[in-house]
Formats: sequence, structure tokens, C-alpha cells
Amino acid sequence: MLRGYQERAISNCLAQIASNPCLVAPTGSGKTVMGSEIARRHGGRVLWLAHRTELITQAATSLRDLDLQVGIVKAGWEETPSAPVQVASVQTLLRREIQAPDLIIIDECHHATAQSYQTIIGRYQCPRLGLTATPFRVDGRGLGDLFGTIVVAATTRELVEAGILHAPRVYATTAPDLRGVKVTAGDYNLNALSQRVNTAAQNASIVEEWKRHAAGLRTVAFAVDIEHSLAICRAFTDAGIAAEHVDGTTDPETRRNILERLRIGRTQVVSNCMILTEGWNLPALECAIIVRPTASLNLHLQMIGRIMRSCEGKDGALVLDHAGNHHIHGLVTRSLVYSLDGSTRVGHDEPLGLRRCPECGLMYETGAPCCPECKYVIPPQERARQAIDGNGHLVEFDDGDHEYRRSIWNLIEAEREAMNYAPGWSWFRFKERFGVEPIIAEIAGRSELVDPANATAEEREGVYRHLLRVAKTKGFKDGFASHRYRDIFGVWPTGFVSRVRDEFRGGIAWRLNAKLRGAR
Repeated sequence: MLRGYQERAISNCLAQIASNPCLVAPTGSGKTVMGSEIARRHGGRVLWLAHRTELITQAATSLRDLDLQVGIVKAGWEETPSAPVQVASVQTLLRREIQAPDLIIIDECHHATAQSYQTIIGRYQCPRLGLTATPFRVDGRGLGDLFGTIVVAATTRELVEAGILHAPRVYATTAPDLRGVKVTAGDYNLNALSQRVNTAAQNASIVEEWKRHAAGLRTVAFAVDIEHSLAICRAFTDAGIAAEHVDGTTDPETRRNILERLRIGRTQVVSNCMILTEGWNLPALECAIIVRPTASLNLHLQMIGRIMRSCEGKDGALVLDHAGNHHIHGLVTRSLVYSLDGSTRVGHDEPLGLRRCPECGLMYETGAPCCPECKYVIPPQERARQAIDGNGHLVEFDDGDHEYRRSIWNLIEAEREAMNYAPGWSWFRFKERFGVEPIIAEIAGRSELVDPANATAEEREGVYRHLLRVAKTKGFKDGFASHRYRDIFGVWPTGFVSRVRDEFRGGIAWRLNAKLRGAR
């Protein structure tokens, strides 16, 4: 029997079918069920497009459960061309022809901007329906060139409140420094990424955090590449924990056997490289280890969605985020404004709305009165002042852990660099995240977060250089930098003022660090 939100979504899609609707619903909400019912009610010939074997078999089963005649178009499979519903592999259909459909249903339609999909869509001129939990490209841009309207079946928060999904508890460690890692096709370059995160110390930490928070839970780990995934698997097996690895080169039977051992509990951890993000469902899965940093909100939501389904005997879901993704993309229950506009990026402007408990490391929403896990109450932010240097000089007090905040600043800066945002974006994102303004120094062409109470001479000069650049950019007098410096450190800048000003007069720093213009 259909749930209320499913019935409403089906009716809305059918009413707007001429507008090529995109049906949006979280992982675990029953998109395949809704798509199958739309196919049944629409009637006529239907083409269902998917890009993975698991999605193809899942759709065919769901459609047949509604007593529909289904044919499958995939290499190595026997065809049934007379069946009114055809479930087709995108890759196979490119090389074959079928009778023209009256409706195309595109599963995981955020992939449909690829040329392979475009070729098929252009071949058959008929209405189309998209199904996805993430109605945007890998780079966060909308799908307005494919669909004319968005139908949101339900939000993640609504399904959590209804008990259909679990809101995962999230523990996050400090994040890797990804500054300078380039973006390729909407996400971080994998070769450079692997060099940053695939270290013996990091892999040992993954195992220790799992033993601390998730021992005994059925777990999937998301790695950067095959070598990284194998290294994670070895770290677990070396610690005496049953772990296995899968990737795109694993033959189907071996993969099925590995996932079956995970299902029955003989294997506790399966590490993978970009193979279990879509088209695989194990409702009893309880823990996700996120070791793959991503600039893509799409991938962030897909990875965590694997563990959110509810089922009998399951009392929650757990995420161990070693990649720092939550500091960029927020919790999966975060409210997002979807748009078909290809010029905007989903999740760019909405606040993250989360904080990290300094006692246990749990990430939770800012509106909660205390940490849901350990009940620690974080003191309210105060604009208090304290003496430093033994000279009675005053600085703004900040009781957060500086190394933790510095790692998050670096992560925010990496996202800014990768997405080519203006420097001010990092300033505002940090302030929204921690409730205080970042103190920034320009050192060796980078923006570094500084702890005023423990700043080195090099950092103090870098702060002045940054403040002078702000003054130049905004048309202020040079005195602005000196006065702001005194507000931060309690003393006037000395020993480097003339030299730094000479750099700007000669245009040297201005040219070398032009990318930093406009930073707060």
C-alpha cells in the first residue's frame, strides 16, 4: 500500500507529466515504487533508463510486482521487444533501437546530463520523468535543461519524523588539508586527493574510531580510490576485524557474495571505491565511514543515504566522518532549496546549522539545547576579553579549540578555491559555522587562520598584510589596518609596517596575491 506522501507525489507527477517533472525524494523513500506506479497509471509504452545493473533489476522487479509486462535491454540479457515496458541500460540502448516509448522514466536522473542520456532522450520525443534524491549535477547546478518542474515527495526531515528513515548520529574528526587540490568534473581530483588522505596514520585512526563508536555494527567505508580502499580494508583486518573490499573491477558474483556476508554479519566492514553509492540497498546497514572528501553535495547525500533506512531490529544509524564533508555540506537533515536554475548551486547559500560537541565530537543541529549524546551544554558565545602577554593587552576571547578550527578553515578555503568563490565566502562561512569572525593572516600566498593569543611574529605580520589588503580593496586609508590590528592584538603594529606598505606601493604583493582580494 502506498504511503500518503507517495500517493500525493504520484498524482502531482501525472498531472504535470507534459512539463517533464523531476520527482525528488530521499534515499529510502521508495522512488522506484513511485516511478513504477506512475508507469502503470500512465499506460502505453514506457522506457525506464538506468546506468547500473542493480538499478535495472530493482526496477524490473518493482514493475513486475504491479503485473506489468517488462523487457530488459542489457548486454547478455534476453530481450522481450513486445513488452510495453522496457527497462534499459543506458550504455546498451545507445547501440540498439526499441519501439518509440510514450514516456521515459530516468532513474538517478542527476546523471542525465551526460551525453549518453542526451542521445537517447533526443532519439525519442516524448514526456520524461526524472527520479532522484539529489536533483542537481555533481557541481550542484540545477537540471533545468532536462526538466520543467520539481515535485518534492517528502524531505529527509519529514521521513525521519515519520520513522521511515533514521537521522544518523555524526562524529567528525579534524579534516585533511585539501587546499590546492583541483576540481575535475565537479569534484576533487582523485589522484591528488588520495595522496592527501591515504596515510598509515589516517587509516589507523579510522579503525580506532570505529572500535570506539561503532564496534560490531555492519559498516560500509567510502574511500577515494582502489588503493585507498584496499589500505582501509587491510587496516581493519590487521586489527582482527572481518573486512572486505569491492570496487568496479570486482566481478558480480564475488561482489554479491561479499555483500551477502555483510548482510548476515560474517563480514563487519566493507570498504569500497565509488560502487556502493547508488543502486544498493541494505536496510540493516548501520554505519558509514566517510573517508572520501567531496566537493559534491550530491555525493555527500548519496553516501550517507545508504545507512538511513529503518528496518526491524535497527535502532539508529551512525556516520564517522574522517573527510570533513559535514563541515562543508552539513547534516543530511539540513533544509535545502532545490532549483532547476543551472546558474545557481544548491546548498551554497543556506546555513549549515550544525555544531560539534567539544566533549564527545558529535555533530548536531545548532538549535539543540545540549549534545544529544553526552548532554554537554556548550557555553554561549561571549564577546568577553582577557589579558594576554602579561601586559594587560586585550583580545577577543574564543574558547574553541584552535587546531580544530584551523582545520575547518583550511577545509572551507579548499572548497572556496575549488569552486572559484570570492575570498569573502570563507569568512562568512566560518563566522556562520563558529559564531566568531576569523582572524586571517596572509602567509606565503595563503590565508591562514591565526590564534591571536599565540600568534608568532610571522603570523602577526601576515595579519597586518591581510588587513592592509582589505583596506586597499575597500578604498580605506592605511590607518584602518593599524587600528584593526590593535583591536586584535592590543598593540600597534611595529617592525614591519613600512616594509609591508612598500610591497603594496610597488604592487608586488598586490600581484602575487591577487586571488585574495576582497577577503574580509
